[in-house]
Amino acid sequence: MRQQQETWLITVVQSLQAAKGKWRCIAEATGIPYDTLTKIALGRVSDPRVSNVQTLHDYFENQQVDAVSAESSRASH
Repeated sequence: MRQQQETWLITVVQSLQAAKGKWRCIAEATGIPYDTLTKIALGRVSDPRVSNVQTLHDYFENQQVDAVSAESSRASH
């Protein structure tokens, strides 16, 4: 279980770094305070709350699903 959490954290940090400039929007969408999100993204929190990592992981998973859905909708038109 711990290994999965660490993998999710790595994925979340990479996703946040790729989405730099959108952190405030992500914070609003997830309900995670901007300061907390920033600390996670910059690695200033070595052991963030599992609930925050889970929320961010779910957010980015949903973003990928939404992007795929939008792409397939455009391809079918």
